[in-house]
Amino acid sequence: MGASPRRNGLLAGVAALVAAAIYGPMLLPGFPLRYDLVSVPRPVLGEDALGLGDRLPRAIPLDAAVAVLAKVAPDDLLTQVLGLLALTLAGWGVAVLTPTSMPGRLIALLIAEWNPFVLEQLAIGHLPHLLGYGAVPWVAVFGCALVRSDSGSTARRDRLRAWGGMTAAAGFGSLTPGGGALVMIAGLAGLLAGLLVHGGPQANVVHPLDDRRSGRSRRALIGVLSLVVLQLPWLVAAAAAPAFAVPVDSVDGGVTAFALRSETGWGRLVDAAGLAGMWNESALPASRGTVLARVSTVLLLALAVAGLPAVRRLWRSGHRAEVSSAAVAAGVGYLVAVLPVLPGGGALLRTLIDVLPGAGLLRDGHRWLGLPAVVLAVLCGLGMTELARLAALPLRDPGPRGTGSGARTGDAPGEPSDARPTGFGSPAGGDRTGGVEAGVAVFVALLVIASMPDLAGGLAGSLRARHYPAQWAQVRAVLDRSDDRARVLVLPWQPFRIFGWSGPDPVLDPAPRLLPRQSIVSDALTVSGQQLPEEGLGAKEISLDLADGELSAERLRSLSVGWVLIERGTPGRLPALPSGWTTVVDGPELSLLRAPEPLPAAPRAGAVRSVAVIGTQGAAGLVFLAGLTALVLGRFRRRPVRRSARRFARR
Repeated sequence: MGASPRRNGLLAGVAALVAAAIYGPMLLPGFPLRYDLVSVPRPVLGEDALGLGDRLPRAIPLDAAVAVLAKVAPDDLLTQVLGLLALTLAGWGVAVLTPTSMPGRLIALLIAEWNPFVLEQLAIGHLPHLLGYGAVPWVAVFGCALVRSDSGSTARRDRLRAWGGMTAAAGFGSLTPGGGALVMIAGLAGLLAGLLVHGGPQANVVHPLDDRRSGRSRRALIGVLSLVVLQLPWLVAAAAAPAFAVPVDSVDGGVTAFALRSETGWGRLVDAAGLAGMWNESALPASRGTVLARVSTVLLLALAVAGLPAVRRLWRSGHRAEVSSAAVAAGVGYLVAVLPVLPGGGALLRTLIDVLPGAGLLRDGHRWLGLPAVVLAVLCGLGMTELARLAALPLRDPGPRGTGSGARTGDAPGEPSDARPTGFGSPAGGDRTGGVEAGVAVFVALLVIASMPDLAGGLAGSLRARHYPAQWAQVRAVLDRSDDRARVLVLPWQPFRIFGWSGPDPVLDPAPRLLPRQSIVSDALTVSGQQLPEEGLGAKEISLDLADGELSAERLRSLSVGWVLIERGTPGRLPALPSGWTTVVDGPELSLLRAPEPLPAAPRAGAVRSVAVIGTQGAAGLVFLAGLTALVLGRFRRRPVRRSARRFARR
């Protein structure tokens, strides 16, 4: 990051403005709903939110964190704030990582937020995954600063703040399993870069065991342990879930369904390099099916290639560990994303899913493009500066012996005199060449925005905040007043809804997050015409019972179902219900039925499972709060990330 707090604030402000332009109407008060993006009024901190239900805990600890925050903050603005923070951190963090002049940093910032990865993740409603994406650059830069900090009393305070920054960013990004995986890789890359490099400008790679006195190995270990603790909530909740022990009943474990597809016609390897290829084509905006998809791919890859000479200069100037760690992290993300496309990759992935706990995270290839997206944005910022330098060459005043006016005497041949292109901002010729750089930056920015016009304004207005009809509050009030512990069966039997009040796009059923008790909903997804099996244990049983179109009273009671919620006006066939049930709420939107007395009681999670799941979430929360406190307390002091960035950028 730049040495000036004003420049730091400028980058953060621009990143927030770009994020606001992307979200548009979604930032209004209300509850955003689109595909997998589900927000509800007064989210419940119940067994499902804590990961103690019978379904796979896919949003742990996000659901619990949102339920807790909703008790102290406006629940109709929580999703908006989290989404705005995610993209702001992504753009700002990439600007920190980009070792070039301000126009180049701003282009890197723009591309970090305005790219096909962000567009397609928002289109499918994976805004929670963008929390991990936004945390990636910060976990890396703070992790590197933590290990590389010098010795002394002042440095101890700097190390504490660096640990706080890394932990706070990692906690924010690890609210979902997919985001946690990205954060873990980025954190390891940052820690490794700091471990292998001396602090001087002409750094050389060293063996970590040669640095015992400085304590780098110890600090790296502390960083790794902190990252691991923050992943325990979803790891433990998934491992302890009853549904986790049931084999996946699918031909290939969903590998084919969630594999990247080709948008441009140039193949999935090329599209993945351009951060595109979302598996759900029906959710994407119209521009992704036009020539603009090719334009965005060519533009991003061309800018990235143009930035390679700057990377070579960084390598030669001693920043090999940083460059290598970033390349490895991006390579891991890209390799996982395209694994099903590679020869034997699909079979390998299916084997991993069968034998390795948690390997199901690998099958959604598009989410893994978050790692190469960060590196690609940095390369594009460097590439813009390189192109501006070439465009400005005819305008620069010749120096002594034909050298550029910005060249410094004593510079070794082949080594850069500065991270910025020579001559930019220098006294002689700086005004003219600086104007060229600004002009090139504006031109590139306009091209980037024009190649993905549907990203602006909440996916051209399709991503916006909605308001629930009053009947949802009525159903919630009835269930709140009842003192039973029976489950709620939600019908029609399919996972996605199309409500008249929620817009034309499907939305994942909001009932499990809104109802104050365990619920049974369908979780069998249909992807590209392929029907994936149910995952929750209760959902599997109901699905079997629905084979003949009728639900038996015995089956419902065996599953502890005492209530049935019918969401009217949504697609799907309603089965025949047992006789004797009482209609408690009956309206145009919802109907709530109650079973005859006595109502069954849903089984509670075992003590060991409850302690393990809730305990790990509490421990991760404490670590996150400790990191946030350490970061905030150092806000008036010189931040280590600035020193680390100056060493990296050699501003």
